[in-house]
Amino acid sequence: MRIRANQNYALNGAALLLVILAIPLHAHHALTAFDRAQSVSVSGTVTKWQFINPHAGIWIEVMDEQGAVAEWSGEFQGTLDLYRHFSWNKDTFAPGDGIALTGYPARDGSYTMSVRIVVFANGMEVDVRSAPD
Repeated sequence: MRIRANQNYALNGAALLLVILAIPLHAHHALTAFDRAQSVSVSGTVTKWQFINPHAGIWIEVMDEQGAVAEWSGEFQGTLDLYRHFSWNKDTFAPGDGIALTGYPARDGSYTMSVRIVVFANGMEVDVRSAPD
C-alpha cells in the first residue's frame, strides 16, 4: 500500500507542476485576437501609457464626427524591443499628448488594436513592426 500511495503523490505532484507551467502559456496570446487582414487608424489624446511586459499598452481618447468620445487602447510588443529599437521608455508618452495610431483591429469589435504605426504630434512616424526581431 505504501508504494501505491507514493505513486499517487508523484502523479499528483506531476499534474500540479503541469498546471503551474501551463498558466503562463494560457495567459499569453498571439496576434490571433486581432484581424491582420484589416487596418484601422485613430487619432486622439493619450490618457495612459504602460511601459510594462509582456506588452506595452497605450490608451487614447478619440472623438468621432458626431463629437462622441471613445477610449481606444493599443497593444505593442514587449518593452525590450521598443527600448532597443526605438529608445522608447516609460516617459515616451504622457497624458495629453496628441498621437495617431494605425494597427490591426480587435476581432471582437472592441476599441483596441495591435499597433503598427505611431504618428507623434510633431509628425514623426514610427513603424513599430519594422524592428528586425
